[in-house]
Amino acid sequence: MRLFSNTHYKTENTAELIMSDVKKDLHIHTCYSDGTLTPEEVVDRWHSEGYKMIAITDHDGIEGSMIGMDYALGIGITFIPGIEFDSEDPLGTDIHILGYGIDYNCNELRHALLDIIIKRAQRNDALMNALNEMGYGITLDDIGQENEGRYVGKPTFARILKKKGFIDNPQDAFKTIFQKPSIKQIVKATYSSKDVIDLIHTAGGLAFFAHPMEQRRHDESFDEFRPRLYELLDTMRDYGVDGIECFHPSASAEQSELLTDYAIKNGLLRSQGSDFHTDTHKRDFSIYHRP
Repeated sequence: MRLFSNTHYKTENTAELIMSDVKKDLHIHTCYSDGTLTPEEVVDRWHSEGYKMIAITDHDGIEGSMIGMDYALGIGITFIPGIEFDSEDPLGTDIHILGYGIDYNCNELRHALLDIIIKRAQRNDALMNALNEMGYGITLDDIGQENEGRYVGKPTFARILKKKGFIDNPQDAFKTIFQKPSIKQIVKATYSSKDVIDLIHTAGGLAFFAHPMEQRRHDESFDEFRPRLYELLDTMRDYGVDGIECFHPSASAEQSELLTDYAIKNGLLRSQGSDFHTDTHKRDFSIYHRP
């Protein structure tokens, strides 16, 4: 990956930018993780739609953000260096933490990302072998045709399964094929939420608890989820998180207000983002809005 010498924001500037009253989207994915647009396409589209500020927050990687930053310098849109980490905690799995204003050149950050890449590759090998033992016939060429092999994960395998005609929609794989015991036992190796927050701070950035409403279980009413939500929020606060993603498609207007109230009462910053991945196969976030 390229090294950048002029892209590190000071933490106090990042906070001011995030809280500024301009049209912004601080949660966007590109083809360098599980999105479909290039960083340049993201910058051009969001700029054409009147956005004044964006952040590319690819999963466990900074290359898309680095390219977007470089390109945005000539476009006239404010660009915050970003990333989205997967993490885990005793209170929940697949807890996502957004990092803003990170120093791309931080050695500790780069070492951690390399470690994640190695562990993801090992998991992907196991996933491909397990799927092929089930008769799906996935090849390395199939994987290379998806995002040119830049980022490989379960969404990659889901798209391949659709192309091969085994499912009608990539999301179907998560409800059927990926529920098989031989697939479910292949778990993602992630850092703890506390370690991720500390890593973001080491890289000079601000850490935000991403889309808290997605921690709600599908069989859980909101009244049942509420105590667990506050426990999660308190835990992330105690770990040193700087803010909460209060405005996200998974949160209804009332839920966003709840998160905003919590953030204000606890002295935390508030962010917003679309969590854009692709124009097709959009997720149904309404499942998190139910009573």
